[in-house]
Amino acid sequence: MNAPTAPADVTRTERAARQREVVQALQAVLPDHALLWQAEDTVPYECDGLTAYRERPLVVA
Repeated sequence: MNAPTAPADVTRTERAARQREVVQALQAVLPDHALLWQAEDTVPYECDGLTAYRERPLVVA
């Protein structure tokens, strides 16, 4: 929860690689229906009310 946020200069390739790692790790402990990682599934979670800090999450579990 208190992990530093990713720098703004992370490339799409780096983000995709990190997303794959996280999804694979979570799939080991959670059922597939409990994970959302496709862009169209995670867009609703990009903002929790602070629109200045909008960032699409890698994964929603």
